[in-house]
Amino acid sequence: MKVSYLALSLLGGAMLFASGAQAQGTITHYQNEGNLEVTHDVGCVAREETKTSYTPADLYRSIHACIEQERYTTAADLYVMAFARGYFDMLRVKDKSAHQAISVLRLVTFQKLSKEQSEAFGKALEAYSKDGISGACSFLQASGAPDYYPKYMVAHGMGGFKKEGGNGLVTPFDTNDAWQVSLAKTGICSAK
Repeated sequence: MKVSYLALSLLGGAMLFASGAQAQGTITHYQNEGNLEVTHDVGCVAREETKTSYTPADLYRSIHACIEQERYTTAADLYVMAFARGYFDMLRVKDKSAHQAISVLRLVTFQKLSKEQSEAFGKALEAYSKDGISGACSFLQASGAPDYYPKYMVAHGMGGFKKEGGNGLVTPFDTNDAWQVSLAKTGICSAK
């Protein structure tokens, strides 16, 4: 049942935003410096070439590059990594309004895709959830927790507009425990 939940989570998030739902009316857009900021524009990279300093914003840009190159399995690898890191960041960023950064990154990434690209990526994710997830678990456990400051997310929330002081992170915070929780709660690794 774990694989089914993971498949639904991954596919649901990706395909919801690939559908291209659009808002109607006049919208005023305010943005903090660093909001959804890409800090490492590395193109389409294999999972083994990634670093723990790559944020979900970096990874979503890479996912798009991989899909453009029709490297769908590599895109699925990166999507699962972004999924885990995004969950981890939601655990450590205090401002709950900032947590929507992950949904917006998905929206921005998948709205750019053609119908054919969306379908091909969806098929790759479905296959990945059956065959590639144990490798993803092993890789993400071995690589360890992210070591970047999640500015892309902190700046996305209302706390950034209020200038509340501090760094926007939960304290105290057990990085290693939170990483293991992230891998388990996302369904990437089985809870032990």
